[in-house]
Amino acid sequence: MSGLIPDLASWALRGGAGNNEEDDNNNGNDDNNNDSNNPPAPAPALTEQEMRERRLARMAGNASPAAPTAGGTTPMDIDDDPSPASNSAAPAAAVTTKQQPTPEKKKPTPVKKTPEKKPAAVEQQPMRKRKKESSKMGTPSDSAKKTQRKKELLLKKVLSITLSTEDSSCVKVELDDKDNIGVHSVAEILATRLSLPPSEIRTLPQQKPLIQYLGLVHRKAGDELKTLRQASAKKDTTELQEILQEIQRQVVSYAASSLMEPDLFEQAKDGVQQLATALLNSTLDPMTSITFGVSGATSSFYYCLCEELFTQDKATLDSVVSTVATQILVKLQRCESIDSGIGDSSAHSLVASLTALCHHKKAALAITKMDSFLVPAAGTPAAAEQIRPSVPAGADLLRMLTGENRPYLKRSGPAVEKQTLVGACLKVSTPKNNPTFSPTSILRQSLDSVERATNQQRRQLRNYQEACNLFIMGLIKGGPEAREKVLQWFTDCLLLNTGATAMRPDPTKVASSNMLLNTSVVLLKLCDPFVRDEKKHKLIDPGFVSSPQHNGGIFPTSGDDFLPRLGETSEDTPMLEYAPKNTFVPQCFFLAARSLALGIVPMLSHHENLLRHISHLHWELSSQNRDIQSDPHFCIMVSKQRSGEVALFQDEMVTDTLNFLNLMAKVLTEMPDESLKQMPEHFADNICDALESVAKMKPKALRGLELRHVFKMVVKLLSARYASMVRNYNLRATLGDVLYEIFLPSGNDDRRDVPTSVACDPMAGGQTYLLSDKSAQESLAPSLLLLYGEVEHTGYYDKMSHRAKISSLLKYLWESAEHRPAFRSITQNKQSFIKFANGIINETNTLIATVMQKLPEIRMAQEQQANPTEWASLTEEQQNDVTSRLEDNEREVKHALPLCNKTMQMFGYLNTDKDIRSLFLLDELCPRLVNMLIHVLGKLVGSKGLELRVKNPDQYEFRPKEMLRDLCAIFALFTSSEAFQVECAKSGCNPELLRSAIKTCKKLNLLTGESMTAFESLPDLVDKASKVVQEEEALLVDAPQEFMDELMATYMTDPVILPSGHYVDRSTITQHLLNDQMDPFSREKMTVDDIKPATELKERMAKWLQEKRASTMSDN
Repeated sequence: MSGLIPDLASWALRGGAGNNEEDDNNNGNDDNNNDSNNPPAPAPALTEQEMRERRLARMAGNASPAAPTAGGTTPMDIDDDPSPASNSAAPAAAVTTKQQPTPEKKKPTPVKKTPEKKPAAVEQQPMRKRKKESSKMGTPSDSAKKTQRKKELLLKKVLSITLSTEDSSCVKVELDDKDNIGVHSVAEILATRLSLPPSEIRTLPQQKPLIQYLGLVHRKAGDELKTLRQASAKKDTTELQEILQEIQRQVVSYAASSLMEPDLFEQAKDGVQQLATALLNSTLDPMTSITFGVSGATSSFYYCLCEELFTQDKATLDSVVSTVATQILVKLQRCESIDSGIGDSSAHSLVASLTALCHHKKAALAITKMDSFLVPAAGTPAAAEQIRPSVPAGADLLRMLTGENRPYLKRSGPAVEKQTLVGACLKVSTPKNNPTFSPTSILRQSLDSVERATNQQRRQLRNYQEACNLFIMGLIKGGPEAREKVLQWFTDCLLLNTGATAMRPDPTKVASSNMLLNTSVVLLKLCDPFVRDEKKHKLIDPGFVSSPQHNGGIFPTSGDDFLPRLGETSEDTPMLEYAPKNTFVPQCFFLAARSLALGIVPMLSHHENLLRHISHLHWELSSQNRDIQSDPHFCIMVSKQRSGEVALFQDEMVTDTLNFLNLMAKVLTEMPDESLKQMPEHFADNICDALESVAKMKPKALRGLELRHVFKMVVKLLSARYASMVRNYNLRATLGDVLYEIFLPSGNDDRRDVPTSVACDPMAGGQTYLLSDKSAQESLAPSLLLLYGEVEHTGYYDKMSHRAKISSLLKYLWESAEHRPAFRSITQNKQSFIKFANGIINETNTLIATVMQKLPEIRMAQEQQANPTEWASLTEEQQNDVTSRLEDNEREVKHALPLCNKTMQMFGYLNTDKDIRSLFLLDELCPRLVNMLIHVLGKLVGSKGLELRVKNPDQYEFRPKEMLRDLCAIFALFTSSEAFQVECAKSGCNPELLRSAIKTCKKLNLLTGESMTAFESLPDLVDKASKVVQEEEALLVDAPQEFMDELMATYMTDPVILPSGHYVDRSTITQHLLNDQMDPFSREKMTVDDIKPATELKERMAKWLQEKRASTMSDN
């Protein structure tokens, strides 16, 4: 900056370049000095009125009669050269007119460029005359004149001023030495231009306010400088370039001075507001941007201004930036959606203005130092203070009742959203009550119009979120201190919004879902560079999670907000060492991972519940024959659905989320077991939940994605090795669901529109991950069989859904040669298989009982509703009761039948393997298997089969023919087993029931070939076995009481002693312990290992039985 600020201010206030104080080096200009022999005394302080008069007097003196009129020659007529006499008259006029009234200044009129219409004689004669007169007076050469004129034209173009001719688009500036324009003239010209009062700057179009004007001058000078440098090879433009460089320096200097000394120029009294406006305009019109220069952002006017302020007065820079940011914050706080704005400022332009404000690192740092950047620190008095929002006029009563205007703490989720700068940016999203999807018209809109409106709003939202991303990046680039403040904001946001996972978050404690969603979006963008760069994946240090000093407490291990870990941990569990090579990467990664649990994942869950409610309401209205379009509740729910899907299923956000989840899975899969055990459980849970939700609600978003690491994580956590670590049965069940929803090819189960490509491994020639992955081939089949039993703990309806999916997966794996060895390996662990098989039998018995009970009730209700007379005879209450019971029964059957069908199929294909079939024939399993099969056969083929015929059976997946086929196929597989024949006889199986089933199979062609032949032989074999059983029972009629099972009262074949001292058969207690881990007599805990064989008793029983048989044979 040239000169000191006080001197510059005094100089400008005394009239700028037009004052009568000149340097002693102005040779030949003695007329400009009041007294050449006495130096002028310091000028006294001037009042505002005196300054005004001084400036008006100067303007009057500059109005020379010889000045060309608006209708004269154009600025390009370089031969128009005012005489030196007129130059010397101007200062005198300035002095003399000070005492006279200010002459009325005529409004300039636009200059018309029409030289071609002038007669040649009129045009050329004055030119020749002036050239001749100039030659006689010894004036400079034509070359000098042309150079001088070029300078004038350059100044006019860049500064929008004119030194000689009148021009309505420019401000006329008088110089004492305008024939010698150079670098030394720039400061005087600018000072004169800037010292004019705003009321005296009358141009068409109106010139910008001071800061914007200086920024525009800087931009023009840069453009001209670039042009001259490109042309410098043809002609010498050094002096012009120096003038332009000096202009750039001076405009920056004057702008900085006006911000430091607001009273320096009358035009700059609101300089900070002008800067804010200039930054806003820079986002709207790139051609007038003050944040972009010809060489990039660092050559821009704004960047140079920040440099100048930082050099001269750092406090002023901080104050200016803080004031501008605060003005923007106030406007953002009033923006409720991407459609709203304040005046000409939209939410997008306001955030873009903040990004422009961050173009200089020191400015970005200044923003992070604002009081409104962070909420008060925990434990401080300010943190406990309350904020009581004012209730706006005409506020929606519903909004008031839901707590949107209730008091909240200064350190809380709502405070993060409403009181901080970043929160005010991120809270803006699509309209809450979206008028585009109004409840009054949503059902009348076509799907195409809804899709167009949705895509339009998604583009708007994506552009806004991108602006927020740029703003956050601008802050982070402000240096380590600024970056630390930004990450602290994210940490506070996550700490104070833990309640966002609740079904109904408290609005006085938790920020809006829109802000939390946008927070996730911004953090995902911060992670994007290393998500896509595999070399940087190793920089993710899991020690961050167990280091409260670094994670800020967002992963608590105790207290009300405790986050469960994947494995069991305690206070004695050693913390993981945290010594990262790069701190920013792990910090961003784990902040983003935590934000998903509070933002995107809960929103997906809530939206899925909304869709479920809409579906139920639709069914309810349809069943009552009510008009759906006229139901207000249904229209409101659909409107809410459409509005929510705009933000929730924006393509770019969904893709970023899924790619990040795949990286999360990779990190979990590759970290050591000790680290994995200490990871929050919600990491794996969020991966599964988000993928399932997308697969159900927006499956097309999965197209083109590679989820290899998700598959590997699921296989790893389901394996027997990690079953003891991951003990959350709901999480393990969800892992199985992900295999079904994402990685089971769609063609194998008619369920959804998930692209098949997502299940295929591109590195294995397109083969599915389920078949190509080595770890899956080794462990997945046993893992799923184990999981089938574990999901018993997830709840009645959930377990049926989980088991139906597991059954589909097992069937797919069974048909693959790659997995058959793993299936056979399960026979090596007898106890585990018995546990699994017992679970299947229990499940099937329960399902069959449910289906066989509910289907007749459904049929009865359907017949009642179909009979108008009978239905009309019922009261309204009775009709509602019938409808309600029908709804409940249908829901249960729809859950039970799909699993029932798949379980029957699983029994069939598993028992095609003789080793597995032999296990089902064990004493612990065979009786239960036979009882189940005979029970189901009696329901399907017996006399009560007609009661199962319901209307539209396919809607319940009730397929009796397929069920009978699968059932008879199982009978055929076991027909050759003597143990199976005997158990059929013991269970009271009626051979005539079997013959009836055989007849039906032949009629419907359900079985063919060897299976049909084997099944046909079963009735006769059961008849023979029944005779043997009767003989055996007759033999044991008078068996001693000590040989009888104390639980079942049956003759024991393998007696054992329980810890309580009681004797039971081994098969009895084994079956009992599968369902109840307690001694049936003492109710003390026990396991199979606690059982002891009753060797002595078994020997006595064998001796008695041998003697009994010998006696019977001798009698016969």
